[in-house]
Amino acid sequence: METQALEKTFATHDEFNRKPIAENIIRLLTSPIDLSPMVIDGGWGTGKTEFCQKLIRLMEQQHPDYQPVYIDAFRSDHSGEPLLALLAEIIKACTPEDTGEQPSEQRKNITRKVAKAAGFVMKTVAKAAVGHVLKQNMEDLAEGMSQIIDDEQEAKNAAATVAGAATTFASHSIDATIDATVEALLKEQIEAEKNLETLKACLTELAADKPIILFIDELDRCRPDYAVDMLEVIKHVFDIENVEVVLVTNTKQLRAAINHRYGAEVDAHKYLDKFLKYSFALPEKVVAQFEEERALVSVKYFKQLIRESRMASELQGLIEERNVRINFISDMVERNNLSLRETERLVRFLEIYHSLSGGLGKDFIWQYVLLRITGVFIFCFYPNLMDDINKNCAYSRDFAQIFNIQSLSNIPKNSSGVIYTRTNVIAMMLILNSQMDTHFNNFNSLHNLREWQKYINEAFLDNGEIFPPGMNGVLSILKETFRVLSFEQTPQ
Repeated sequence: METQALEKTFATHDEFNRKPIAENIIRLLTSPIDLSPMVIDGGWGTGKTEFCQKLIRLMEQQHPDYQPVYIDAFRSDHSGEPLLALLAEIIKACTPEDTGEQPSEQRKNITRKVAKAAGFVMKTVAKAAVGHVLKQNMEDLAEGMSQIIDDEQEAKNAAATVAGAATTFASHSIDATIDATVEALLKEQIEAEKNLETLKACLTELAADKPIILFIDELDRCRPDYAVDMLEVIKHVFDIENVEVVLVTNTKQLRAAINHRYGAEVDAHKYLDKFLKYSFALPEKVVAQFEEERALVSVKYFKQLIRESRMASELQGLIEERNVRINFISDMVERNNLSLRETERLVRFLEIYHSLSGGLGKDFIWQYVLLRITGVFIFCFYPNLMDDINKNCAYSRDFAQIFNIQSLSNIPKNSSGVIYTRTNVIAMMLILNSQMDTHFNNFNSLHNLREWQKYINEAFLDNGEIFPPGMNGVLSILKETFRVLSFEQTPQ
């Protein structure tokens, strides 16, 4: 999967018309405007990594005078040393390649300089521990005393006496200890700052002729502590002329990492705002001049996946744009705002169901197929609802959620303003055949309820092919779909 992403370019794969976005980013990165660090934002599974790889390839074509460097932060997460991970990738990308087993002379020299400087920069500054030694945690000391002295208050008093004695004993050397500690800290700080400047000089030398653009990807997948350490390293080390940083990440997850490190009381949004100079999110819709052409990215991706699917040769109807099944699944993808990764997951589950049962073919009546697809969708994304359905305790609000129906008086319409769509008819049938929630059952009028019931009866309940005599309720088709995907049965 990753290798394929590395090979893709906007010339060969630009399903979502994102090349203009990449060109604008390149235009800004090669301008005098200071944008570093900037963020290409997006949720998990929105195609950030592939977009970043294609952006780098486009930049290499248009600006050979720049050095774009791609860094997968998640791969180096285990090392615990973000600075070394960044430096290693920069040296590898910006110096001549090794000849056989021998490193190039430039790579050898720059590695030697960088390694020495980085060692000091990474060194943890020692912390004075005088206060901790003198305190010795009174509660722990009291607990130890209580093992010898039965009376709790006497134990506490004894602990206080011991601590006081220790303080008196140490008082003669406290001043000397503090002086030595402060002197050591100052020396460490001076040495670290001196070597930080040396490290920056090395990086400036590497970027002197060809500016370096660092694209740091997958930071949102890293351990919180490592992600924050990476941000701190970028802030303190990579504020260098001719070196720019682009984070390809989910800022929501970064804020969560900051709160994990510093506590919920820290304003993670302000923390990032002070650090990041520009941020934009990959659009959820296909880039187009006219609004009516701006389909949801995941919907377009779904149709592409279906055309390329192993189902395509068997299900000729599924590759027709006007097909009922295509429109229904597209509607469900949009109502649930699926990511690209979630869309891949849905198509995979549809393939599994079709392979096990053959139940999505063009010869099946559309009502039956749409109920099966709904069952696959629930199995894929709503396991708790599936359990409730199997136990006959699913509530109307839960069905409403998967169809993005906020209330029965505000049901989504299609692009033509029609409310009685096939998707809504299925949604209302499931809602009305589940356990009703009093606060949710708020039709504008009894007339509306009767209208829905009329459409449901005509399309489903009065159709003997879908609900033959003896079939136990609307939810039975969903339950059967769950059993197929759980390998419990294969329909004949």
